[in-house]
Amino acid sequence: MSDVENKRSVVLEPFAAHARYFEDLSVRMPDNSFAVRPGVIGTIYFAGGSKPDGRRGLLACFDRFDELFGEHLISGKDEDLATFGKKTTKGVEKIRKTISETPEFMDVSVMRSSAPNPTTAPEYQIRTLTGRANPEDYEAPTGYKVPKGEEMELSYLKFSVPMELVTRSEGLEQYESFLRYVCEQLDVRGGYGGLSAVTAYNYHNWQAQEWAIAERFSGIEIDCCAHLGSEEYDPVSYEGEEGENTMPTAMYRYLKPYTKVHRWGFIKGVNWYTLLGDVFVERLGGDAALRKALDRDDIGVERINHCVLVRAGPFPRLGAPEEGLPEPYIFVNKVLRVLRNPKPDGLHFYDPHLPNANSKHARSWQARFDLPNAPPIPEPPKIVPPRPGKMRNSVRGGSPCPEAGWWYTHAMQNSRRYFKQGEIMPVVEGSSWGWTYWIWEHSQDSSS
Repeated sequence: MSDVENKRSVVLEPFAAHARYFEDLSVRMPDNSFAVRPGVIGTIYFAGGSKPDGRRGLLACFDRFDELFGEHLISGKDEDLATFGKKTTKGVEKIRKTISETPEFMDVSVMRSSAPNPTTAPEYQIRTLTGRANPEDYEAPTGYKVPKGEEMELSYLKFSVPMELVTRSEGLEQYESFLRYVCEQLDVRGGYGGLSAVTAYNYHNWQAQEWAIAERFSGIEIDCCAHLGSEEYDPVSYEGEEGENTMPTAMYRYLKPYTKVHRWGFIKGVNWYTLLGDVFVERLGGDAALRKALDRDDIGVERINHCVLVRAGPFPRLGAPEEGLPEPYIFVNKVLRVLRNPKPDGLHFYDPHLPNANSKHARSWQARFDLPNAPPIPEPPKIVPPRPGKMRNSVRGGSPCPEAGWWYTHAMQNSRRYFKQGEIMPVVEGSSWGWTYWIWEHSQDSSS
């Protein structure tokens, strides 16, 4: 361990961190309510939020959160522009129906919360904003086609529990168990979890306070605008030209080799939990290489479906002034930092009057766990490189085949078959495996 990493040896466990710094992590109002309060969050970006399987998984997550913490959930909203308010049993059922019955071409934006009003920060909360499916067949002027039903963006789910919950071992287990459950239910492409300054529903008013808290405590995640991050985790490539007066001749919702990069895809950074979708694991050399690079007793590496969960230490760290930068976070960051955006956008909405996580501050904040001699984050390529060896992402049923060749699925026996590039890969209904994922075997003329 370097002198920089070892210059402070104080470690605040959650109980001590909460007891010592609760007020410093909060914004208390004159009526003794809180507009900002410390919590433990989970923010998950996932695909398939417009599809029936994704909606079923999303509903299962909301129902499980209700089983765990429903006694605290008294309010919420059942659509994007709905008024935040108290929810009776009838209101809760309307939220559930919104998740399960909203048409694919419309997004789902619902929330359940423990806050009594929109100006009070919740202790417990779960919310989502889903992607949408293309409502009809579309052909661009340049000729490329977008079929009806193709999903247009990623979805996100975010939940939070009070910091006090994880000061007890059973509460810590509840948080981790629910995070794993979410990863089991959804097609996760990335995300993170850890301590955060949870704001009231009117979060626009509290960006400066969230920034001030995050500047002081390195373990605090800036996340009141989490919905802005979904594009970062969503790679897209294209052919042709892209500009003010030009349009691509083809667009792909993945990184097709030898095409041009529209969005490379990045992770936000490292916290207690860092969730890596297949595309990010592949960039690090695959599961085995990632486990080898993070091989240390206090670091957890766990694969759940199409996501790897990396846990930096046995409990979330605050990174208080007397602690310095949490060493497990530094260790994990050494391996994962290459996945970050070298030129990130701001993490808050623009406000010229108050300091917040604008693009300049976001860059320094995301680099807070970098050591002084760390090399620059590599710039993404302009052309998608060929994929190495057998490291190819599995493909969810209902999606176009990204690469011609032989594929198979565990969802049914004798499933091996050849797909042409762009051919829709079918969904196996009623399978005990749940969602259908097609796995690459080899190309037509190679066994590699």
